[in-house]
Amino acid sequence: MVQLQSDIGSLQIWLNKAQNQASDLQKKLRDNERKISSLRKAIKQNRQTRKKAVMRLTQLQQQSSHFQDALSNQYEQLSMQLKSQYQQGQNSAGNVLLSLDNPSALARNMAYYQYLNQASAKQMEAYRQTLTSLALVQQEQADLTLELQQHAKQLEAQNQHLAQAKTNLATNLKQLNSKQASKAQRLTSAKADQAQAQELLEQIQVAIAKANIQVANTPLANAKGRLPWPIKGKLLNRFGVLQSSYPLSQQGWLIAAPEGSDVVAIHGGQVVFSDWLKGYGLVIIVDHGDGFLSLYGHNQALYLSVGDNAAAQQLIASSGKSGGNAQAALYFSLRKKGKPLNPKQWLQ
Repeated sequence: MVQLQSDIGSLQIWLNKAQNQASDLQKKLRDNERKISSLRKAIKQNRQTRKKAVMRLTQLQQQSSHFQDALSNQYEQLSMQLKSQYQQGQNSAGNVLLSLDNPSALARNMAYYQYLNQASAKQMEAYRQTLTSLALVQQEQADLTLELQQHAKQLEAQNQHLAQAKTNLATNLKQLNSKQASKAQRLTSAKADQAQAQELLEQIQVAIAKANIQVANTPLANAKGRLPWPIKGKLLNRFGVLQSSYPLSQQGWLIAAPEGSDVVAIHGGQVVFSDWLKGYGLVIIVDHGDGFLSLYGHNQALYLSVGDNAAAQQLIASSGKSGGNAQAALYFSLRKKGKPLNPKQWLQ
């Protein structure tokens, strides 16, 4: 694991240097989309934490009500015990001994006198424990309420930052579109992006081989034809067919889906790349073992990092149109030892 993360880290340095040769507008695009992804991930985590806190607060409110009811009952029982003890105490134990001639009656009264003392002691201890429990619950309620207030403020700030990042991105994309190159130049640029992605995939395969990790209990090859789609949506292209509007789709599928749709892993594995890639936007790559990799591009947010395990159909990203893509869609590619595979033969 450490070796893999180190090697992927080295690849990241190489990739950043390569992508720093891009235009200033492309660099701004990368930085804005990375920031949006980071903010969306933080907002998602914040909301999940808030949801758990609200559920816990509901449980605490129920516990508090239970303890308050118990205190009311214990108080009533304790009052009755103390009242009975007080009435019994009108004649002390000594007086009871002197005034009773019947030995059996004397024994009964002394036993009852002792029982009252023991019972009141137990009632007092139970009452004390309930008070302590209630105090602990009420303190946790107060702490959670404060935590929820802090999360609400944090969420408001995060949403403001996200709105600003979106505005910056829109401006960035407008500038990029105004400098749109010719069809031939776009194709040349797409081929360069594809070559860079291919080199990255090859180097990732080398890093995986060096790390010698086991990533899936069930080999992906055994699930051929039964793998789930990474997202629900309409297929926009055919594998292996060059599209002038989107040349990169030749090696995978472009699946239309509304921005923010859930993207899931098609099979269990380990994340070996999670970052921005020129031409593909925000990309997450999962290693499934035996040379199989799945690539998910054009996301608006990435939820897993390098080294994280991804279970089959686990949420790993949310779809978008990062990388300057005109339409909201997921780019999906399945590879074996770097060679693109036709998803139609592998997915359900």
